[in-house]
This record gives sequence, structure tokens and C-alpha cells, in this order.
Amino acid sequence: MGLPPEDEISEEGYGFFRSVWDISGASHDDALAVIAEERHLADLVDQVTTTPEEFEAVATAIEDGAPGALPSGFAAKYGDGEILEIVGDGDRDEGVLAGLEIGVAGLSYALSSVGCFPAASCRSHSSDRTWSERPVVFFAAERATVHWLTPMVRDSGCGFGDGSDRGKLLLVEAPSISNLMDLANRIVTTTERQSFNR
Repeated sequence: MGLPPEDEISEEGYGFFRSVWDISGASHDDALAVIAEERHLADLVDQVTTTPEEFEAVATAIEDGAPGALPSGFAAKYGDGEILEIVGDGDRDEGVLAGLEIGVAGLSYALSSVGCFPAASCRSHSSDRTWSERPVVFFAAERATVHWLTPMVRDSGCGFGDGSDRGKLLLVEAPSISNLMDLANRIVTTTERQSFNR
């Protein structure tokens, strides 16, 4: 356990992951904003999908701004909906969720806001682009922070795992993104409550 030494963090992050970037040092307000955006997007996707494959397609379209990723007939069925507005025409300047995936973005930012170092995350995909069987966030943290997180991890239905094959990393995983989103909320709520009681 512990945070990675600064000289081991590159532009692409830490832990031998590819296509990642450093989001350490996020503020509490940053975490709240990403958590709220994630909840809104997850609710939108949930309202229009009935299978994991549909969820994956719509979530990916939103994350990547890729209208071609939407399920066949989606535009005709939901032509005036908010999802098509968010997805756009495939040529947007700014992404959603600071470039992270629906289901793991909020937790990544919540962990960052309490001094952890998020290294990588994966929602788990029904497609071949997945590298994790279940939703997961890899991160580094000081021992005291891990002890502080432990009851929230347990109460949200998540669990810790050993990520030390990728440096000084732990992982938190869950059966569903709902559990990870619940954990993100618990972290920011507990932080607010403890700050208020000081």
C-alpha cells in the first residue's frame, strides 16, 4: 500500500496500463460533478435499454460521441431524446465524464478527492473491448485511507482485491456498476459529514 513515487508516474499514469491519464488531486466539487453527471447518464441509458448489449452500445455511443455505436433503429425510436443530443453527430469537442466510462467515473473521482491515486478503471463490457470480468477501479492509497474506505466498500456490496502485480495498487470491484456508483456516493457523503463535524 501507499502512493506511487512521483518519478514512477508518467503521462500515461501508473501501473503499466495503456491509454490512461492522471486524475489525482481531484477536488470534492470535481467528484460531486462527475458523480452527478454519471448518475444522470446511467439513468438515461437504463431507461432505453433492456439487455447488457444494448446498455453497452448506448453507453459507448455517449462516452465516445459515436452515433454509429447506437443499436439499430435507436434514432427512429428515440429521435427527440436527450441521448441523441449528447451523442451528437460524432464530431464533438468535449467528451462526457472527463473521458471515463459510465459506472466507474464517479468512483475514480471520489477516490481521487480523498487522496487516492486512481490508475485505471473498466466498467466491464459485453464486447471484446473489456479487460475485466466485472466493474473495477485500480488505485493506490495510504493504509489509513484504505482502513477509512473499508466499511463503505463492504456496505456498498463492493470488495477490495490485490493489484500489486501492477505496482502499489489495490482494486475495488463489484458485481455491478450500481455498487461502484453507490460507493462513490458514500465516499463523498462521508467526507462531507466528517468535514461538517470538525
